[in-house]
Amino acid sequence: MTMYVITHKEFDYPISKSYIPLLVGANKNKNPRGYLADNTGENISNKNPNYSELTGLYWLWKNQSDRNIGISHYRRYFSKCTSNSMLYYRTLLSGAPIPINVSRLDNYLKAYDWVVPTPETVEEGSMEKHFIHCHNEKDLIVTRKVIEELYPEYISSFDNFMHGDKASFLNMFYTSKEQMDNYCEWLFKILFEVEKRVDITDYDPYQKRLFGFLSERLFNVWLEYNQPNIKYLATFNTDLIDRGWAARQIKHKVLRWN
Repeated sequence: MTMYVITHKEFDYPISKSYIPLLVGANKNKNPRGYLADNTGENISNKNPNYSELTGLYWLWKNQSDRNIGISHYRRYFSKCTSNSMLYYRTLLSGAPIPINVSRLDNYLKAYDWVVPTPETVEEGSMEKHFIHCHNEKDLIVTRKVIEELYPEYISSFDNFMHGDKASFLNMFYTSKEQMDNYCEWLFKILFEVEKRVDITDYDPYQKRLFGFLSERLFNVWLEYNQPNIKYLATFNTDLIDRGWAARQIKHKVLRWN
C-alpha cells in the first residue's frame, strides 16, 4: 500500500515513509539517492522523453505487487483537505501543505474504487478544442481511430469526454493494483499502437511528451466508460504555492460566510 512519487531528479521535499520516490528515465537521469528506478525488470525507461511519468506507471504495472497503489509527482500531491475548505487555503498560506496520509487513502478505497484529482474546467469550451489548442490535432485523430479499432465499445465515451469541458489532469491516482492493472492493459495497448502511426520527429521537446498528454485524456475516457466509484481530491503544486492568492481566498470566504 504505497504512493509512488514520480520524479526525474532528486528532490528535498519531505515525504512520509509511505511515499516512495521512483526515478523515471533512469537510463539517462542520475540517481544519487538510490531511488527506485524505472529501468529494472520489465520496463520502457527509454521512452521517457515521450511518455513522461508513464514509464514509471508501466514499471509499477509490470514489477510491483502492492495491494493498493498510486502515483503522485515530486512537486504535485493530493491534499488532505477539500479544495473548497478553509483548511485547504490555510495550508497553502503556510507555504508547506502536507500530502494526504496513505492510511487515509486506503480508507477511502473501502468505499471508492479510485482517488483522482478534482476535475478542472478548460477555457476552450471542450476537451477536443483544448487538446487542439495545446497540441497537434492529427495525433488526436489517430488516437480516436486506434480506439475505434481496438476498443470500439469505448468510442462513445471518448466522444462524450472530448465534447465536454472537464477533466482530471496530472496522471495522478490511488487505487487497487487490480484496478490499475486493468487500466494499464487498456492504456498501453492504445498508446503503443498510436506510437506506431504518428511521426513526432520534428516536435519540440515539450510536444514530444505526446503520450503523457494523451494519457491524461484517456484516463478520463476509461473512467467514463467503466463508471467506478470515484473520490475526488484537491491537489497542490509545491512550486506554485501562492500565499497571496490563498490569503485572498480566506478573506473572501470569511466575508461571504459571515
